[in-house]
Amino acid sequence: MRKKRIQESVLDEFKGIGDERKKKLLETFGSVARLRKASVEEIAAVPGFGEKLAAELRAFLELRSAT
Repeated sequence: MRKKRIQESVLDEFKGIGDERKKKLLETFGSVARLRKASVEEIAAVPGFGEKLAAELRAFLELRSAT
């Protein structure tokens, strides 16, 4: 449970994602780890996301996983 909270907090650091969008992402992908593997198109298919925001989130997650 603690690990899940730590991973989810990564989404809290991304501007433009509030509780509703975060909830939809986690409902769709199940975890941040699975979200990291998603394509821009898959993220953009989540309600509340478009191509631009999906691309920004994808780039953010790539940077965060590199550190």
